[in-house]
Amino acid sequence: MRIPLLLLFLTLLNGCAVLDPHNIIGRIKVAGTPSTVPVPEMHANEWKRDAFEEVWNTVNDKYYDAKLNGLDWNAMRAIYEPQVLNASDDDRYWELLDKMTGELRDSHTRVHGPKQVAQQRDHETHSLGLGFLEMNGVLVVSSTHPESDPWWAGVRPGMTIKTIDGESAVVQYQRLMAEVRDSSTPWARARGALRKIVAGDPDTSITMTFVRMDGTEITATMKRRKFRTPPEFTQRVLPSGFGYVRFSNFVGSMQSDILQAINSMKGGPGMIVDLRNNGGGSLDMANALATKFLSESQKGARVLTRTGKPVTIAFIPTMKLQTELKGNKQAAYTKLLVILTNEGSASASEIFSSTLQDLGRATVIGQRSCGCLLGYLGYADLPGGGQLAYSELGFVTPKGRRIEGEGLKPDVEIKLAREDILFNRDRVLEAAERFLQEKINAQPELKTKGKNG
Repeated sequence: MRIPLLLLFLTLLNGCAVLDPHNIIGRIKVAGTPSTVPVPEMHANEWKRDAFEEVWNTVNDKYYDAKLNGLDWNAMRAIYEPQVLNASDDDRYWELLDKMTGELRDSHTRVHGPKQVAQQRDHETHSLGLGFLEMNGVLVVSSTHPESDPWWAGVRPGMTIKTIDGESAVVQYQRLMAEVRDSSTPWARARGALRKIVAGDPDTSITMTFVRMDGTEITATMKRRKFRTPPEFTQRVLPSGFGYVRFSNFVGSMQSDILQAINSMKGGPGMIVDLRNNGGGSLDMANALATKFLSESQKGARVLTRTGKPVTIAFIPTMKLQTELKGNKQAAYTKLLVILTNEGSASASEIFSSTLQDLGRATVIGQRSCGCLLGYLGYADLPGGGQLAYSELGFVTPKGRRIEGEGLKPDVEIKLAREDILFNRDRVLEAAERFLQEKINAQPELKTKGKNG
C-alpha cells in the first residue's frame, strides 16, 4: 500500500504551485528517461516560439536573483528573439537559445538541445577525445583519449596545436572565445571555446597540425567519436603513506564507496582529496562528505533563494537556508587533510572545498577553482525535446564569501607549466605530499597519531 499511496501523493503534488512551488516533483526523472515534451511533426516555428517563451519566462520569474545579476532581461529578449526564431537550423536554434541564458554569466543556467540531452542521458560525449589549454599564447595539448583518433595519430600531451582546418589555431580559438556563450568566469567560458572545436556529431572530421617539442610536425585528419563518460573513482595509499581519493563527480551512487575508502585509510597520517576537474553534482553528497571530516557539528554554507525562504515540498522544508553539518564524532576522519583543485573544480566541489577551508579543517592546494557555485533543482523539459537548467540557489561560505564568479583561491597555489604536461609531472600532488610531510615533521606527534589510527 505504501508505494501506491506515495505515487498518488506525488501525482497530486505535480503541477501544484502552492504545494510544490519549485516544481521539484515535476522535474524528477528516472535515469535514462528522455524529455517528455515531444517534437511536433507540424508547425515547427510554433514549438520553437513555445520553447523560447518557456526559457525566457522561467528565468524571468524563477531565477534565484530577482535582479538577474543586473542584466536587462527584456533587452536580451529584443536581441535574441529574432535570431533564435530565424535560426538556420535546429542546432543553431538551440545554440542561440543557450547563448541567451549565457548572458547571465552563470554556468548553471543553460539550455541543452535534444542531442545534448541524449548524450547526458547515455553518459556519452561526442568529441575528438582531445583536451587543450591556452598557455602563454599557444594551445597546448593537455590530454588525449587512448581510443581517440588524435592518440592513434601520435598526438601526445605537451604538443602544441598550430593550425585547425588550415587556420591558425590561436586565431580560431580567440575568435571562438569572443563568440561562445558567456559563463561564470573567463576560464569557465574557455571550456565553451574548447567544446566548439573538439565536440560535434560522430564521424565529422577536423584537420589539425601539431608541433612536437623538437619542432617537428604532425598533420592529421581526425574524426569525432562517441566516448563513454561514466563516473570515475580512485582510491589508494600513496607510497608516501598518505591516503588518496579522487572522483569525477559528486554522484550519490559513489558516496558509500568514497566513505568506505576514507574509513579504510584512517591509519595513515593524512589524506588528499583530489577534486581537480570534478564538475560537481549533488549538494547533499558534498555536505555528507564534508561531515566525515568533522568530529563536531558546525554551520556550513548559507543558501540564497529568490524569496529568501527555504525550498519546500508540501510546506515541508527540503533544504534549510543555513546548512547544518552534523559532526561524525568518533567516526570522523580527523587527520591532516589536503584538497586539490583547479579551474575544472566546480559547483559541489567548491561547496565542499570552501566549507572545509573556512572551517580550518583542510588546506587547499592547486589552482583557483571554476567560480561556478550556484544550484539548480533539476532539468525542465522544453518543447522540441530540449531541456533548461536555471539557477534557483545561491551560496555563501561559512565566512561569508561568494565563490560564484570568483573561484576559490587555494592556500597554496601551484601554476602549471607546459613542461609539467609534457613530462607527465604532477607538481600539485607533489606539493600536497610535501606540505603534509612538513606538517608532520614540524609536529612529530601527528606521525604517532597516524600510526595509532
